[in-house]
Amino acid sequence: MEIEELLEISSEIKSAILTYISENADYGKILVIRERDVTRKIDMFAEKELEKALNSRNLCARIISEELGDHVFPKGGKPEFTLVFDPIDGSTNAILGIPFFCSSIAYSLKVDHVTFDDIEASVVATIYGKTFYAVRGENAFVDGKKLPRKVEGKTKQVLSIYTYGADSIPEPLIQYQKEAKKVVVRVLGSIAAEICLVAEGVIDTVIDVRGLISGYDIAGAALILKEAGGIIKDIKGKELEEEVGKAQSILLVAALEPEIYKRMIDILK
Repeated sequence: MEIEELLEISSEIKSAILTYISENADYGKILVIRERDVTRKIDMFAEKELEKALNSRNLCARIISEELGDHVFPKGGKPEFTLVFDPIDGSTNAILGIPFFCSSIAYSLKVDHVTFDDIEASVVATIYGKTFYAVRGENAFVDGKKLPRKVEGKTKQVLSIYTYGADSIPEPLIQYQKEAKKVVVRVLGSIAAEICLVAEGVIDTVIDVRGLISGYDIAGAALILKEAGGIIKDIKGKELEEEVGKAQSILLVAALEPEIYKRMIDILK
């Protein structure tokens, strides 16, 4: 699959989601309560839109997704590739009407044992407008412009630090937030979109110590950040090497600049 086709599929899903939200007041209704999250009507709608896009192109894929798990569509077919799909990343924002959430699709030609290093292309389509995408070895882009971009007028570092719901928060991280004078902390509610903002040069660092991130949450955004020249690893500095479908409870640090990444890792140690 070429990146153009992946972009087309992502655009179709995004347009359908926007229409669905505008026409259905109950799109946030909870259908399934899971151990770590819930599935809402909007999530299932987006899952079906991916299936519709594949069906219209006569494509068969292994799909690793948040809502439907690891499955093959069409059922019983022979998959040609794998798609790692997070239909709505930032679903709480979505149901509250906060316009900061996204859909994420990552593509691998492999069908079995797909790791983060096997992701060859990805698209993260934000609902607020921008579409980020990357092909391994061919750089990362937002709306056709190469990442990162120069941000004019920025006077402070901007960090996104996810700690709520964590079993424990590293004490040095708490102390850093108390003492940092020229730092702005923003937690925007969509980890994939925020990692893409790191790739863009808008956010300097994303740190997540909650242990709630799964592979499908970040597979697409991770490739985009790496292709922009950034770094994404776990909080001990280890590469994300697991099979995407089995990766859970990820604690991560993402940064564009090596100096900032090292500073955050040193703080967490």
